[in-house]
Amino acid sequence: MPRTTIEEAICPSCDARGLEYTTEMVDLPYLGKSLQILLRCLTCGYRHHDFVLTEHREPTRYTFTVAKGEDMSVRVVRSGSGTVRIPELGVSIEPGIASEAFVSNIEGIFVRVERVLDQLFRDADDGEVKGKIAAIVERLGALRDGRGAPVTVILEDPFGNSAILGEGASHERIPDDEADQLKTGMFVYDPGVMEHKGEP
Repeated sequence: MPRTTIEEAICPSCDARGLEYTTEMVDLPYLGKSLQILLRCLTCGYRHHDFVLTEHREPTRYTFTVAKGEDMSVRVVRSGSGTVRIPELGVSIEPGIASEAFVSNIEGIFVRVERVLDQLFRDADDGEVKGKIAAIVERLGALRDGRGAPVTVILEDPFGNSAILGEGASHERIPDDEADQLKTGMFVYDPGVMEHKGEP
């Protein structure tokens, strides 16, 4: 893998200058050729990983209903520009500037949500808020065990670099006006204007 040190780049973790930049072409199952990107701070070890599909893709929305235990193994490819929503639970995972790509499954998504909810539960002072968080965690646990009411996992990507790869997953093109409202977690160049979409 070719490695380059970007001397002027500032680490978002420790503010040191100089990030090691590594790229490699990989072949992702179902999605084809992709450029894998790794940024690493030589001072504190901070790492940021992402991948970019080399083929042009349209803005895409994948939808999958999680209803039984077997659904936990359905593969999910989420790029750094992908947004994950579980509307029945009020969950929305939007990309920020440090968002990383990952290849996981539905259960992996649930585990990530549970980790965040666990932190929110510990930080909450309000008993009612704690109760609502506990109810969501309980429902996620029931779904992982093949019980409980189904939920919908929605994966949206304005660059078309994310996907839910399983039987029963539907996908559609996102209309341009809706795609423009999605956060991307990265700098996007638009003729003469540099803008940042997404939140840290």
